[in-house]
Amino acid sequence: MTVGEWLAEWFAIYKKPSLAASSIENIERVMRLHVAGWLKAKPLHEVRALDIDKALSEVPTTRMRKYAHYVLNNALTKAYKLDLLAEDVMRKAETVRHREREGRALTMAEQEDFLRRLEGHRLRNLFLFYIYTGVRRCEALALRWADVDFARKQITVRGTKTASSFRTLAMLPEVEQLLKEQRGQAAGERVFPWCASHVSKQFKKLCGGHKLHDLRHTFVTRCAESGINVNVAQQLAGHSDIKTTLKTYTHVSADFIRREYIKYTLSPYAERRGN
Repeated sequence: MTVGEWLAEWFAIYKKPSLAASSIENIERVMRLHVAGWLKAKPLHEVRALDIDKALSEVPTTRMRKYAHYVLNNALTKAYKLDLLAEDVMRKAETVRHREREGRALTMAEQEDFLRRLEGHRLRNLFLFYIYTGVRRCEALALRWADVDFARKQITVRGTKTASSFRTLAMLPEVEQLLKEQRGQAAGERVFPWCASHVSKQFKKLCGGHKLHDLRHTFVTRCAESGINVNVAQQLAGHSDIKTTLKTYTHVSADFIRREYIKYTLSPYAERRGN
């Protein structure tokens, strides 16, 4: 068995049955484009840590190198556990370090400009759905009409990242309206029938200074600015750790901080101090 044959078998048995469509697409892309052909052609039992290091060094960006390392680590560690490999080669291979750009929420001015640009756009309903719900990219793209309950006005988000990412959201009036519009446009079982890479590219054209995940940061930031309890925001966003939510809550806009600070001068305590 070659490495490529094992990757295909590992993917079919251990990944494809349990992952969302967008996650399946991502792993398939990594295996196809970012795992070297010579490594995939190599007999599995002959693979050594040096082969892994060489193959990963050929991936041009640290971001994609990290994804490739994730795929190889999962697949080859499983091969070792199944006695298809004599040693745990990934334990000896170099780790991959990649520093993600910290997410940045859209300011109110940027959000208003983005909403204007969305008018008439084919993906308008999808991008609005991200802003109003804060779901992850893959969660929206995995959404089925069976998950949308118009009678009860709720949406089931079948997140796969953590246990808390599987959640039920109340259907805001704005979300109900855009979903009803989308229902007339999407004939299949998926609410938003587009692939992840296409969605990200379209967003970049509309909002070049941001990445798509920033719409999720925008949602949590608007929650903070609206006075929504942080525990509620954590549940809405599907964060497994409240520290993730709190981190976003501390990144609210300077204008909001200024408006909140002004409240201090209007408080009874400030009045007593003035007297």
